[in-house]
Amino acid sequence: MDKKIKELAAKYNIPEQLLKEAMELEKDKVNLNNRRLVPKLIELIERYTDSSD
Repeated sequence: MDKKIKELAAKYNIPEQLLKEAMELEKDKVNLNNRRLVPKLIELIERYTDSSD
């Protein structure tokens, strides 16, 4: 992974640290969205798995 970051930094003339920080922010954003989504998924699963036998 570090090798690829170095390649991209060199190719686009971007500091490595900036790329790493951007990747970390994106990861945090994805994790936050997943945490928001989980309660909705649980609700949908509960709603559609309730059997009225």
